[in-house]
Amino acid sequence: MVSRSGDGAARAFAALTVFLILIAFLPWAAWLGAARPDEVTAYADTVWDWIRWLAIVVPFAVLLAYLGGRRVDALLERWLSRIADVSDRVFACTLGALFAAVALVLSGVLFSRNPHLVDSIAQLFQARIFGEGSLTAPAPEEMEFFGASHLVQHNGRWFSQYPPGHPALLTLGLFSGVPWIVNPLFAAGTLLLVYAIGRRLLGAGSAKLAGVLYLFSPFVLFMSASYMNHVTTGFFLALALYAALRTAHGGGGVGWPLTVGLALGAAAMIRPLESAAWAAVLGLWMLMRRGWQPAFIAGGACLVGVAALLTYNGLTTGHPLRFGYTLLWGPGHGLGFHTDPWGEPFTPVKSFANTALDLQRLNVFLFGWPFPSLIFVFVALVLAAADRRWRESSGTLAALLLAAPIAYFFYWHRDNYLGPRFLYPSLIPVLLLTVIGIAGLDTRLDRWRSAFRLTLLAGLLTGVALNLPRSAGVVAGRMPGMKLHPEVEAKRLGVSEAVVLVKVGWGNRLMACLWGWGVSASEAERTYRVVDGCRLQGALDEADSLAAAGRDSAEVRHALTTRLREWRDMQLPVIQDVLPDPTVRVDTTAAFPQRCYQQVQWDRTGFTLYGTLVWRNDPWLRDGIIYARDLGPRRNGRLMMRYPDRDYYVYAPLSAAAGARPVLRRLGYRATPSRVPRGSGSREAEDGGG
Repeated sequence: MVSRSGDGAARAFAALTVFLILIAFLPWAAWLGAARPDEVTAYADTVWDWIRWLAIVVPFAVLLAYLGGRRVDALLERWLSRIADVSDRVFACTLGALFAAVALVLSGVLFSRNPHLVDSIAQLFQARIFGEGSLTAPAPEEMEFFGASHLVQHNGRWFSQYPPGHPALLTLGLFSGVPWIVNPLFAAGTLLLVYAIGRRLLGAGSAKLAGVLYLFSPFVLFMSASYMNHVTTGFFLALALYAALRTAHGGGGVGWPLTVGLALGAAAMIRPLESAAWAAVLGLWMLMRRGWQPAFIAGGACLVGVAALLTYNGLTTGHPLRFGYTLLWGPGHGLGFHTDPWGEPFTPVKSFANTALDLQRLNVFLFGWPFPSLIFVFVALVLAAADRRWRESSGTLAALLLAAPIAYFFYWHRDNYLGPRFLYPSLIPVLLLTVIGIAGLDTRLDRWRSAFRLTLLAGLLTGVALNLPRSAGVVAGRMPGMKLHPEVEAKRLGVSEAVVLVKVGWGNRLMACLWGWGVSASEAERTYRVVDGCRLQGALDEADSLAAAGRDSAEVRHALTTRLREWRDMQLPVIQDVLPDPTVRVDTTAAFPQRCYQQVQWDRTGFTLYGTLVWRNDPWLRDGIIYARDLGPRRNGRLMMRYPDRDYYVYAPLSAAAGARPVLRRLGYRATPSRVPRGSGSREAEDGGG
């Protein structure tokens, strides 16, 4: 019976290894159409780079080990011995302090200490609301000037669509005046936890290797320098794993099971799906190792965080089980296979392609080595299949590795911001499996051990000295419009208590005006993706004119949304990437009227981004500098009626030349009330975001 059980476990590990290799290496996403053409080409180039590097370095390492013989072995052993002599506490604390310092530097160098993705912008905005002691703030009637992606408007209030955990932590940074320090500190704490987990699970030497791998991972470093909530979630998941290890290995009392539950509850208040996936794995493992009592304690403690999350939902969205996501985007944002909020069908085939693409990206970006990043994970799984001594630790880590991909298999969205961010929870088990693979291979190679160590050392040095700086340069060059600091220029010019009109592109103006007319986020996004900008501009101009003439706003809004629905169903022949704002669609069969030409001409004088400035506003839109979209003299009059006594400035580039930075200038006009279109105010989001 034991033998058959062991054979079954071996077969399971072998099957998992083959499956992951096929998923991570073969270009499934390209075959199934989920990858962009440039990413397909880049992956092919990366594979050839791996082959060339291995073809050069491996023979050289073998030759050097053969010729050097015992001298190479002695030198490597002397280095390893010196590392082993450093105390655990000194080594771990040094790595943690170094990591925090590097992440803080990268926060400035790569991101200018600004949030760069709408997710983190919305959560930083929510942190400002929390900082005022409130869960929500009064929503402006002039939503077209202030609205942004992932901000919900409901019952006359506005707030972020995200759970409250990460914004609450960012609030601590805002109170200190250094919000960019939050993620580097939590990431450094995660490194210490990874070290502690590695030491308890694998031994002191392996823990040191795990810490070094964490320190030099480009994916980890770049994400830790950002404002993204994956980093704080990763800390609490690592804490839960460490506490579960202490519980499973005989930690007495209720302290460690309680810590498991509280950590998972904290993670649930940031990224609930990942927390639930890890809770299932850790709960089952604790139940098998220690019985029902520790698992019951952990589960009860976890419910504290879940209860806080559901209470927050109830106070903001009106129902404990309704998240901000679904209130804003509708039921298409939820789990399962259906039409997504952008109007695209989400199917199991598409999900498989997304999952394969995530693993392929992890294989490339995790360590930035000149060979596959996951290669030693596969070695660890092979070792577990061959040797039962590795099975429990490798099995638990493999289950945690798969927890996030399995959970997100039923979620429609993926992207590649700084790496496959939806697999960020899998980094901890991947790191530890990598250490198992390296250590296991090192003990089994015998006469080829020196060649293996030289190859591994060369790979590590190549990753740190060449690939890491190259990747950092690529990240630093992205999205220069998100690195703006107009508050610095405003301070220099003595500008305060003013309204700054930010000149944005035509596409952003169209979306903002759709929001201003109460079109839901999902409907606006679906429409924008398939309808040409000229049609949208004409419909919005007509709606404004009707409202200004006294037509009932609800009637005008209904006519507008009906027309948008009809256009979406027409499947118009539109293209993009042909106008100054490349996101605006153009109908290849229709004429280009004068009103659209004027919009394009305005864009040709230069524009910038509004999104990165949203969080700089007082959420109540009362104090300090107020940043708003520049929607042109006619529509801007609506804003000037709200702030009649303030000075007005415009923030825009002086030209459309690449790299032209926006500058702050006093606005040269003031609109009169007679020029203001009436009735283009926003409508509160309805249940389900519809």
